[in-house]
Amino acid sequence: MRVIPCQCKMALLRSSILVPLLFIFLADSYGQDAPINFGKVNAADFTINSPLIDSATNAVVVFDKGDMSFEGNRSGWFSYVFKRSKRIKIINKKGFDLATLELSLYQNDDSKETVDKLAGFTYNLENGEVKETRLNTKDIFEEKKDKNHLSKKFTMPAVKEGSIIEYSYIIKSDFTFNLPGWEFQSADCPVLWSECNVVIPGMLSYMTFFQGYHRYFIDKSSEGFQSYSIRNETSETAYTKAQSFSVSAPTTGRRWVMKDLPAFNIENFISSPVNFIDKISFQLYKTYDGQNYHDVANTWKKVTEELMRREDFGKYLDDENGWLDRVLNPVLKENENEDLLQAAKKIYYHVQANYNCTNHYDKYIKTSLQDVVKKKSGTVGDINLLMIALLKHRGIRALPVLLSTTDVGRNSADYPQMERLNYVIGKITIGTTDYYLDAATPFLPFGKLPLKCYNGHARVISNDTAAVYFEPDSLKESSVVNVFIFNEEKNEVTGTYKNSMGFFESLNSKKQIAKSGLAGYTAGLKQSLPEEILAENIGVDSFQYTDEPVVLKYDFKLNLFEGADIVYFNPLMGEAIKKNPFYAAERMYPVELPYTRDELYILNMEIPKGYRIDEQPKSERIMLNEDEGMFEYIIKADAGMVQLKCRLLVKKTNFTGKDYQTLRDFYTYIVKKEAEQIVFKKIK
Repeated sequence: MRVIPCQCKMALLRSSILVPLLFIFLADSYGQDAPINFGKVNAADFTINSPLIDSATNAVVVFDKGDMSFEGNRSGWFSYVFKRSKRIKIINKKGFDLATLELSLYQNDDSKETVDKLAGFTYNLENGEVKETRLNTKDIFEEKKDKNHLSKKFTMPAVKEGSIIEYSYIIKSDFTFNLPGWEFQSADCPVLWSECNVVIPGMLSYMTFFQGYHRYFIDKSSEGFQSYSIRNETSETAYTKAQSFSVSAPTTGRRWVMKDLPAFNIENFISSPVNFIDKISFQLYKTYDGQNYHDVANTWKKVTEELMRREDFGKYLDDENGWLDRVLNPVLKENENEDLLQAAKKIYYHVQANYNCTNHYDKYIKTSLQDVVKKKSGTVGDINLLMIALLKHRGIRALPVLLSTTDVGRNSADYPQMERLNYVIGKITIGTTDYYLDAATPFLPFGKLPLKCYNGHARVISNDTAAVYFEPDSLKESSVVNVFIFNEEKNEVTGTYKNSMGFFESLNSKKQIAKSGLAGYTAGLKQSLPEEILAENIGVDSFQYTDEPVVLKYDFKLNLFEGADIVYFNPLMGEAIKKNPFYAAERMYPVELPYTRDELYILNMEIPKGYRIDEQPKSERIMLNEDEGMFEYIIKADAGMVQLKCRLLVKKTNFTGKDYQTLRDFYTYIVKKEAEQIVFKKIK
């Protein structure tokens, strides 16, 4: 990611006389113009020729343009004006989702964002004629999300396969700290032309953040000069009038265009497209009032102070919460003098077991902690902030920690991105040991976090705010499978299977059992086994205990050796990796594994009576980049026994594009090796 200051020197003139407002837009005179005439659709526009469109393409963004400018407002400062125009060709029904749009707007006690000139048209080609259907304003719905967020939502009318849809709107906002970012690429479909234009007055300086892998078709800057009409109505009283003045200042303009972008291929082992998709974002870091420069860059210290004052976040944690005694007393009644760690565990498990999380993407308290206790449910913010309040009330040092989950992208340790910080957990310190807790996730042991929290930087919200990091490299998934195969008196081949699962496999199994029941879980297991393995006496140990790993056991019968002259037997018993997870020949983006792994498979097999080994795999060991992983396949056999030890070890989670081929080759070898079979022949 590159960080480029977007600023300019300026000359500021103030006057009490209003002057006409002159907008200086970025001209298309430099660089190439957009390839369409937005707002005018003819029959030829329904035919689009592009190598990016194939049988798997459901829609294509023909044109997407965003223009960012500024105007004076009535609060004595500036508002940004964001105008967007977009054309999409719908190819088939799977592309219909792109005909529905939701605009998110922010508001507070002083101001709110507004949407103006929202218009939309659907065009269909009927008998060679273009038929136009206008979006009716009655079909635009407004929904209040919470006290600070609302949305406008609409679906384009008369959409069918082959339609072209166009819509445009203008958002005006006094919240100039974070301008709307611009995504050039789409995860849904190819984009033929994507353009972002900005014109920024010299009184505002923004950091511009670039992300992505594709080159700009156009990247041009320009300089201009503009007058802004500003009115300060906040100064108006019974004795004074509102101030009106004009501000003349140089402007900095920038035009970015990308064209012929493929759809972002959401490959496996990518935590979130948000981290890699081609886009630009902006953050205000300095302003000039005509006399002085002001550093307005957001900091973690500022954010922390604000969060601790918020009534829907930190204020509840510092209030006198005597009513919490009614919640705590039944939980800790067994031993009031127990040590803090045991008390913390009881509080954690009480909240986890008794409160249902209804929204895992909201860090705030929606109503009140008393209401959460009453309803026994709430957002992740409701539940984990209640847990923190209970821990603090017991005298345990407990603090909230904000983080971004993997699906919304990584957040910056340098400056707060509040829109990405969607999750809150708790941190407690007992003695010299820190524990991180998430009571909103079922079956999660004390001191453990779900995979989605391992997304890099997180922030402890306290007076001495500090960064913490949850990295996938710190996680290790270890599992051991033991298989024993015996000869029975009736020449039957039977065996036992035992899988001591790793932490995350155990967690997934517990969730599956909770959802489908133990009977449903075991029935699904039977269906997943190869047809030659007939399982019975299936047992699942410790699934009901949060702190214990799951152990899966069953007895089985092998029906391969019932009179066959030649038997081909895979000694991995259904545990082999059958398909390379890195199937693409080339990969642009890095590989992000969820955790490191250490998987061990051990087989001890009595050679079935009446058979001998005709062929067997060779023992081999290979390394991944010398010290980043290892695969070994060690097999030996004598007159009566086959023994196999198969181990896969991967020591890191992030592989860059240049390491991709090595990783792919490593797994190609594993798939091939684990597919090898032992050939048994009947003794005659």
